[in-house]
Amino acid sequence: MRLRPRLSLTTGILALAALACSDALEQDTTAGLVIAVVNTGSNTLSFVNATSFTPGLVVDLTPPTGTPASLDARGSLVLVPLGTANALRAFSYGTISGPSVIALPVNSGATGVAIQDDSLAWVANPNLNSVTRVNYRTGDTLPQMAVGVAPRALALVGRRVFVVNSNAPGGTPAGASWLTSFDCCGLVGKDSIALTGTNARAITLGTDGFLYVVLAGTPTAADGKLSIVDPAIGREVVVLNGLGVSPGPAVYHPSGRLLIASASEGILEVNALTRAITRGRGAGVKPGGAGIAALALDPRGRVYAVAPGACASPGTVHILSGPPDYRALGTVTVGVCPAAAALTAQPPIP
Repeated sequence: MRLRPRLSLTTGILALAALACSDALEQDTTAGLVIAVVNTGSNTLSFVNATSFTPGLVVDLTPPTGTPASLDARGSLVLVPLGTANALRAFSYGTISGPSVIALPVNSGATGVAIQDDSLAWVANPNLNSVTRVNYRTGDTLPQMAVGVAPRALALVGRRVFVVNSNAPGGTPAGASWLTSFDCCGLVGKDSIALTGTNARAITLGTDGFLYVVLAGTPTAADGKLSIVDPAIGREVVVLNGLGVSPGPAVYHPSGRLLIASASEGILEVNALTRAITRGRGAGVKPGGAGIAALALDPRGRVYAVAPGACASPGTVHILSGPPDYRALGTVTVGVCPAAAALTAQPPIP
């Protein structure tokens, strides 16, 4: 199903993004940048140098009972929800003062985080159908805000928070997913945005101004979808079918392509400019023959594809050139069962 989007500010951003793609892909600004990788099985955070493609620091994400599976990064800060440990882990190479572990509500199940600014972040509590605003510099938290059923991910657009309600407690879809949105600072104006599909798991903001929501569907069925949402009008404007079984997190590439991780298909691809699937079910890129759990990009548009393997031994990050070629540039071994990745900065050593 496709709906014709209205003309808006985001349409202009889309055109500008297309013009800027070639310049963005030529930038060589990876000095001091690293890719942070969350490893669920070993409960660690691994760093991969984005210039030399070599392994770096490994951080223990205590407490040992945690099940980290997501993260967000801003500058040298990395925030990791700890799942069953009901806490948020903060790591910053010592450049930001504050507690390293911040307690969240009991039975939070902390999964999904979005950094708002230089002190605040939002964390999803899927077991409590709520989100929590955290001051990661002080460790203070506001009372929970009720959202939808089993929230799994968040994104911010300006002052507005968008929460992905999977409506799939325990991973089993109970009906259609939707987004809850509200003003980040006044905590007012709560709204609901219907999505076409079930088990929404991931969200990313494109440089075109649109939100891209990946819906995993039924775990045993090949019914994965992509919803494109215009945050300016609070409405789903496009739905694309054909993403196969349980597609995962996505990144918006400067070429105008949306790259989607898939454990079964590898890297799926959507042309965001034409809103068409260019690599769908059966046509994904599988570096080293591997399924992919997560993706990250560096400023040169290179792709870091996280391959967990069987989650019984260390996983691999495949470094690839950007689409459409996806040439192999290197591999780095990380922790056991890597599940999420993001670009971050490593301050220079004095």
